[in-house]
Amino acid sequence: MHGAHTPAFLVGDERTRAPRPARPRQATLWSSERAKPVEIVAHDEYCTALLLEHATPFFPAEIVSGPAWIVRVQPPAGGGWVLELLSLVERWLEAARLPCAKVLYGDRSYLVRTPVERLHHAPQAVTTFDVPSEASSTTPASP
Repeated sequence: MHGAHTPAFLVGDERTRAPRPARPRQATLWSSERAKPVEIVAHDEYCTALLLEHATPFFPAEIVSGPAWIVRVQPPAGGGWVLELLSLVERWLEAARLPCAKVLYGDRSYLVRTPVERLHHAPQAVTTFDVPSEASSTTPASP
């Protein structure tokens, strides 16, 4: 077998290699000329207002009327907005102390989750249930 001839395509000679065909690029959903609106489903009225507050510095946004709490965001043309939107949703989830949110784009639905370690370390929002009542602020009598 020492005297066997090795085919040229196995040797790696650049002159004998066939050129690779170009791989067809699949167009991504968000790389279209004009981006479609993105809808983010919020948990309640407070979370909707908080999301709108987080979104408006970066994207045109509005609350969608209907049975669910939804904020519609209009991304700019091109594909550079995707990371900014995901970062926005992540910051909002942390601020609202929510574990996840449903994001709707085109015909698809995405579930964006907050990492568990970030959810536990985020500052807690104050609600009316967190305010101590007068009854709990008094100390019990000593026996």
